[in-house]
Amino acid sequence: MKKSQIALVAAATAVVTAAGVLTAPPLLAATPDITVNTASSFQTIDGFGAATPIFNGSGSPWTTGETQTLVGMGPGQLGLSIVRTVVSPVASEWGLYASSLQTAKSYGSGVKILASPWTAPANFKTNNSRVGGGKLRTDFYDDYAEHLNGYVQYMKNQGVTVDVTSVQNEPDWHPDYDSMDWSGTELRNWVRDQGAKVRDTKLMVAESLRFNRAFTDPTLQDATARNNVGYMGGHLYDAENSGNLSPYPLANQYGKNQWMTEWNLHAADGSGSNIWGNASNAVVWNETLDDIMRTVHRSMEASWSAYIWWYGRRFYSFIGDGDAQYGTTKGAVLRRGQAFSQYAKYVRPGDKRVALTKSSRASSLEVTAYQGRGKITLVILNRSNSAVNNAVIQTPQSISAAEYTVTSQNLGAASQPANLSDGQATVNVPARSISTVTITEGSVPTTPPTTPPTTPPTTPPTTPPTTPPTTPPTTPPPGTGACTVTNAVSAWNNGLVDNITIANTGTSPVNGWSLRFTLGSGQTITSGWNATYSPNSGQVTATNVSHNSSIPPGGSTTIGFQATHGGNSAAPTGFTLNGTACS
Repeated sequence: MKKSQIALVAAATAVVTAAGVLTAPPLLAATPDITVNTASSFQTIDGFGAATPIFNGSGSPWTTGETQTLVGMGPGQLGLSIVRTVVSPVASEWGLYASSLQTAKSYGSGVKILASPWTAPANFKTNNSRVGGGKLRTDFYDDYAEHLNGYVQYMKNQGVTVDVTSVQNEPDWHPDYDSMDWSGTELRNWVRDQGAKVRDTKLMVAESLRFNRAFTDPTLQDATARNNVGYMGGHLYDAENSGNLSPYPLANQYGKNQWMTEWNLHAADGSGSNIWGNASNAVVWNETLDDIMRTVHRSMEASWSAYIWWYGRRFYSFIGDGDAQYGTTKGAVLRRGQAFSQYAKYVRPGDKRVALTKSSRASSLEVTAYQGRGKITLVILNRSNSAVNNAVIQTPQSISAAEYTVTSQNLGAASQPANLSDGQATVNVPARSISTVTITEGSVPTTPPTTPPTTPPTTPPTTPPTTPPTTPPTTPPPGTGACTVTNAVSAWNNGLVDNITIANTGTSPVNGWSLRFTLGSGQTITSGWNATYSPNSGQVTATNVSHNSSIPPGGSTTIGFQATHGGNSAAPTGFTLNGTACS
């Protein structure tokens, strides 16, 4: 082998994965399985979200902590960027969810608020009732505009911008609870003549039950009405069967983004089985992947800009509500939430969906790709029973970094390796999973972004060393008493989540770290974030990943894991950072 060839091989083997593990990628560019084409683009993403409790008495408002879990971008949080709430027909009820909305706006990243009315005040309607349908009386059209504007201004005074206000939830559904009946023509007339009176927000029509375009076409076809409305909305109930989970050419023609604003499915529970608190329950996971995540994927392929689930906190939703018969813990993240976060947390408002092609080897994968913020993000559904290993992703740009996160029946938003080479990332896609590859565009770093020696082994060790390495780290570890560790454990019947904060209380930075601790008896780690964990029980070592390898003096970093337990949900003990005991 020539010297030039030896140098090429040496450079090729010094590639760092997203988890900071050194691996040996192929020496030559591999045939891509997924090829991203950023020259061809589709819709701009507005976000992914869920609803607060809607009806008075349907549940207490989200707590501050629950709201932060739903909209936050930190470890163990779900990254929702849209919160849907209700415009009550009774003004005295408007403040019920104000605190939750204030928290979402202040804590989340660019969170939008969608406010939907189920009915006008009873005396505005032909049946003089909040329930059972009934139409808005034409002599109260202007009063209804002032009613909606009053809500928007009330929330504005509470420090909450209502970004989008719907004219009506489900105008084609007239149940024995809050509801109101409209035709597409009546919606057009109201939006045309009264819509401009609802200020400081954008209007939406029509949130029909099946995304029925008969309720939105008339508004789009009228220039004045069209100029008074910002978004087209609809629900997914029976939308696939009716052919409406599909592109909407008329809305696209006039530049109106389409939002899917409600769907709710929990057939998996049968007659009230206590299965939802078990993160690995197969029936729950199958419904989550094959029905819910599939429709998110299809909505994105239909060029819709937003997908909003029903209640964010419910036993069948994203965080548990503590309903004893269904087995969830109030506020604890559920596997369905982790699956949805594969879209919500990584595909952010303002990203644009772009084109891609797949090889025959990747034909079983359902993939969408997005570009924005200097990143290319791919969400991959593998609903088949076979893994697709060493799936090669090709992008037009060079890749400086990649992160790979997987949710499956047994993994909850878990970091996995992503091998990098120029313009390519290679990942293993597990069977029956949803995963996200987040690629940072830019030049490949010339040196690894972590602190192992500059000449790494060509393959990683199968387990971390049981004794400290003989070569000292590049920066001395903090002295005794220079670190503190705090735990935040959330436990349920057979599982727990622990968020661990490591604080550097010394005077020197910690560059490259390993945190060793002992799990409680009977506990087994099933997934983790912001660190690599080995082994998964007993005495565990958590090692930094690339983005948190340095902890400055006075700084901290938070890592976490999910684990099963047999009744002992105690926090870990015996923390040492780079061999030094932490207080």
